[in-house]
Parts: sequence; structure tokens; C-alpha cells
Amino acid sequence: MSNSFKAPQDAVSLLRRPGTKAQGPSARSLAADAAPEPASRAPKKSYLPFSSRLTPEHHQALDQLAYWSRTAKVDILEAALAAYFAAHPDSQTPLP
Repeated sequence: MSNSFKAPQDAVSLLRRPGTKAQGPSARSLAADAAPEPASRAPKKSYLPFSSRLTPEHHQALDQLAYWSRTAKVDILEAALAAYFAAHPDSQTPLP
């Protein structure tokens, strides 16, 4: 006795299958419909290479914050350093 019952497809498999109505517009047509980037967009920041050591606790806290806040680690460190430098006026004094 063979069972010829075929399980219905789930929504995810329909989305992945080309040619089905559930797939929706292609990425190519979505990109064509997207508005062009505004010319007044702020220039991208440039970063200098930096290396340092972190304690395992600080590294774990940085990883956790980056994950849960959906923020890049470099942005978190930039904000932390900016706050630290704001609290220490000597950071604004030029070097001899």
C-alpha cells in the first residue's frame, strides 16, 4: 500500500520557488523602483587602524550591546570615546 499523499508546500518554499505568485517582485525590479540617493547625504567617515586589548568582560559587554542594539561595534566605541573625552578637558589640549 503506497501513500501517494503529497504534503502541501509551506509559504517559505513558495517564496523561494521561481515563477510562483507568492514570490513577489524580483530584486532587480525593486532596485529599479528605489529612489536615487540624495546628493546632500553626509560623507562617509574615515577611520584609522587601531588595535587594543580589552578585558574579556568588556569584550563580552561590547558584543552583547552591539547585538541587542543592532549597532556596529565601531559606533559604540566612538560614542564611548566621545563621552570620555568630553569629561576630560585635557584631551582637547594639543600635544607639544
